[in-house]
Amino acid sequence: MKIRIQAAAAVLAVALLAGCTLPGGAESTAPTAEPTPTAEPTPTPTVLPADNMNPLTGQTTEVNYAGQRPVAVTLRSGSGAAPLWGVSQADLLIEGVASGYDTNLTAVFATRDAIGKVGPVGQAQDLGLQFVLPLNAVPVHIGKSIYASNLLNVLTYQDMDGLNVGTTGFAFDADRHANAYAEENCWYTTADLILGGLANYGMDTAGDHMQMFHFAQRAAPESQNGANLYLTFSDSAGAELKYDAATGLYLRHNFDGTPTMDADNGQQAAFKNVLVLYASSGVKDDGYTRQYDLSGGVGLYLTDGAWQTIHWTKGDATAPLALSDETGATLDVNPGSTYLAVWGGYYGQAIQLFAADGTEQTLPDKPALLESGVSDEAAAAAAQNQDIRNALLAAQSEYAAAQQAVTDAAATEDTADDTAAADRLAAAQQALDAAQAAYNEAFPEEAAAAQQAAEGDPAPEA
Repeated sequence: MKIRIQAAAAVLAVALLAGCTLPGGAESTAPTAEPTPTAEPTPTPTVLPADNMNPLTGQTTEVNYAGQRPVAVTLRSGSGAAPLWGVSQADLLIEGVASGYDTNLTAVFATRDAIGKVGPVGQAQDLGLQFVLPLNAVPVHIGKSIYASNLLNVLTYQDMDGLNVGTTGFAFDADRHANAYAEENCWYTTADLILGGLANYGMDTAGDHMQMFHFAQRAAPESQNGANLYLTFSDSAGAELKYDAATGLYLRHNFDGTPTMDADNGQQAAFKNVLVLYASSGVKDDGYTRQYDLSGGVGLYLTDGAWQTIHWTKGDATAPLALSDETGATLDVNPGSTYLAVWGGYYGQAIQLFAADGTEQTLPDKPALLESGVSDEAAAAAAQNQDIRNALLAAQSEYAAAQQAVTDAAATEDTADDTAAADRLAAAQQALDAAQAAYNEAFPEEAAAAQQAAEGDPAPEA
């Protein structure tokens, strides 16, 4: 069943920018009512490759891809999510910060049958959807942001949401949970589960698909000037793509340098192609979700240990991604799997690329912020202020713990305990004095009000 993409671009823009928040700023994941279409249906542009050519990798296989839609599964990231299931099997892995500081990962498979065990399944964000809807992919996730919900509703595009289909489409890994993983990091899906989940909507994965890139075998590069890429998405999230000449693939590593291993098959995630799309970004009206300009920009393309600057265009959520080289000619992409990163270059983000001999490459300038964005200077000041507040809270906590240690030591007969506790208290007092001084200097009015409150004096009038 092919899902039609429809609605005017203006309606889409309003829906994406307006969003919806609950009192207190909490983000709703409940779908909004489906709007009445305001325009005639616009058919999805469809390019049908040869039946045996994987439309996401350009590789010829024994699989017949005719009449099969891709499947796009949102994966959880962040603390406690790794190792992921299915990450090494994806034909396309899309990554970028959709909200907060953790990245949004979307694993795309050319066919449902190619999926083994994939997860932990996460909440859909509109960033990932923007790249997979033009492929006529089936979005699979557990929950979705209000912006993702609005996008799907405006386009009358059916997804598969675990909040609706439950255990007919998703399963819980009890063994992982028994090993102290949080419940949200234990839900996964499989090819059969997806088929069962889609049956709730009276659909399956039959339908048209679209070729992802212009695939063509490229000549061997003259130099290995693009061997190691380091992407920083935030203070707590990032990825390293390191070229392995023996396999001709870029091996993905986590932010801490450990290999990105697939919990399903024990293999490391590896890609023939690496794309980094520079995209101007800001913040949506909830003050938390990132807003990206996906009309186009510059970017990086890495393959076979070499890199080049590229240009990309996209447009609204119905428009496919188009890549060109610096001359404006359509970019030839090597057949194989692809890692695609959306990088805004805002405060806290960084990018470095090194040749095989360790020479750092000069990359294009980072994209400009959107009007809704926060300048690097303002973001740095806010981060510094938060660090000062956090340091004071930590010092106060340690001082209280040190006082308790003195009390506990007094109850023992070992004088060494008393000495150690006294030394700890002295160190804690010194750290607290330093943290308090830094806080007083950074926030003199707050410090004065706190002092007056501690002494029982009324706070000054505003």
